[in-house]
Amino acid sequence: MAAVDLAGLNRSIAAGEKAQTYLLYSPDEYLLDSFARRLSGLLLEEGEEPTVLPGPVPDIGQVVEAAGAISLFGTRRLVYLSRLEPTAMKAEDVKLLAELMQEAENATLLLTMIVKEPEYKKKGAALTVPAAAKPLLAAAEKVGIAAALEKPTEASAVRFVAKRAQELGASFAPGAAEELVQRCGIDLFLLSGETDKLAAASGYGSIDGQLVDRLSARSIEADVFEMVRALLRGKGRDAFRRLNELLYLQNDPIAIAAAMNGSFVDMVRVRAAASAGIGYQQAFKMMKNKGSDYRYKRSLETARPFSDAQLAGFLAVLDRLDRRLKGGSTVDNNTLLRMALGEILLVGRGEMRYADS
Repeated sequence: MAAVDLAGLNRSIAAGEKAQTYLLYSPDEYLLDSFARRLSGLLLEEGEEPTVLPGPVPDIGQVVEAAGAISLFGTRRLVYLSRLEPTAMKAEDVKLLAELMQEAENATLLLTMIVKEPEYKKKGAALTVPAAAKPLLAAAEKVGIAAALEKPTEASAVRFVAKRAQELGASFAPGAAEELVQRCGIDLFLLSGETDKLAAASGYGSIDGQLVDRLSARSIEADVFEMVRALLRGKGRDAFRRLNELLYLQNDPIAIAAAMNGSFVDMVRVRAAASAGIGYQQAFKMMKNKGSDYRYKRSLETARPFSDAQLAGFLAVLDRLDRRLKGGSTVDNNTLLRMALGEILLVGRGEMRYADS
């Protein structure tokens, strides 16, 4: 019938269209699970339950039995095969499943499959399925719907949390939804849970940036990055406050220094990429990073006011800090961190041209 994208699948569900079979594939587990729930609501009569056969390798005999059984309600049964891995299945089982997708008279088959994101060299390329899954894709395109659900972008993640908050009777203050996505990355499972928590904490009212900062998921990398951003924007008091919080929570000074180094290395990388005409999104993929590319965007914004010499100075400060932390300095590690922050602040102000050991 059709090969569609996320928007096309949304339109199909909104229109109440029903197909004989569905194959959904995406690198994002939340999208697969949420659309499977929505399709279950569309395809099942009230009181019915789907037959769920989890992957990665379902028992093909159980699939055939479930698809051939007649519903007590006189309607088509829904057989849901979740998170298949055709590459782990026998070729003959994949072929049989593809035939069943086209020939089942008493059931609608819904298959979901996790696939890899396209490599950066294939910028703009559509999602693809592995060769082993091609028979399933062909069957879905012939008699049903094959839907490629692209991984969310930063903008769509912001819309997602705003909509989720609205469903709960809450709302995000200007900039707060963006702040939540910045802190959590583009992980819809995590964002959904965090939005639920923040909505409850706000009394199902307005979720502002302070609430996001205080209650949303924290990681040492995110906190250190915010500390570095504050420091380089000249907000030394805020930066030292964040450092003191990290130390109070008994984070290892070496781990804090490593996260600081990662933040500054990201700035250098994304600046060098920009100088070569490479965008931050492509640079993120070229470095084979995982998670959200938003940190590269923010790294580029943070690095923009500084010269290459200043960026080199920041790295020199961190190199000296690393050697002192690991070399048995007589100075307390917490003090060494505070000294490094002070030196970075001076380099950023142009009051220290370099930082030699």
